[in-house]
Amino acid sequence: MGFPVILQVAGYQNSGKTTVITKLLKQLSQQRIKTAVIKHHGHDNTLDFQDAGKDTESHRNSGAFIAGISSSGGTIFSMNHELPLEKAIEIYKVLDIECVLIEGYKKIQYPRVLLCRNQNDSDLIINSSKLVAIISKEQLTSQDKVPQFIRTEEDKWVKFLMDYITSRVIEERAYHETV
Repeated sequence: MGFPVILQVAGYQNSGKTTVITKLLKQLSQQRIKTAVIKHHGHDNTLDFQDAGKDTESHRNSGAFIAGISSSGGTIFSMNHELPLEKAIEIYKVLDIECVLIEGYKKIQYPRVLLCRNQNDSDLIINSSKLVAIISKEQLTSQDKVPQFIRTEEDKWVKFLMDYITSRVIEERAYHETV
C-alpha cells in the first residue's frame, strides 16, 4: 500500500499528454482527490522562471539550492537543477498528495496510459512494462491485453482512467484510516 496513487501519461511530443492530464485534473478536483502533476521538460536545458529581477531569482542565482515564495495567493518553489522524479514524488508525499499524474518521462516506468499517434509509435508500447491503457488516434493492432481507446472517445477513456485512479485512492484512504 502506498500513497500517492501514481499514473504516468506518456507519449511523443504533441500526442495529447497535457490534454489527457487536464481532463483528469478537472474530474479529480471535482472528486476532491488531492492531485499533483510532475511534468518532464525534455525540450532544452533552460526553464523560464518568469521572475527576472525578483528576489527569488536573486536567491537562486546567489546559490540557494531551492528558492521559494509563498503568500495567501499561492506558493512557488524553483531550483536551478533537475529534481529526480523519485525526489519530487517524495516531496508530494510530505504534502499529503493522494494522486500524482506524471507527464512524460518515457524511460521511467510507472503505471501508465500511453498516447499513440499511430502504429509507428509501437516502440513505446513494446518498451512499456506497466501499461494501464492506450489512447490513440486510430485503432492499433495486436494490443488485446491492454484497454485501448480512440482519442475521440473521450467519455470512455476519461471514465476508465477515473475508475482506475479513484478505486486505488479509495483503497488507500481506507488502508490509512485503519493504520
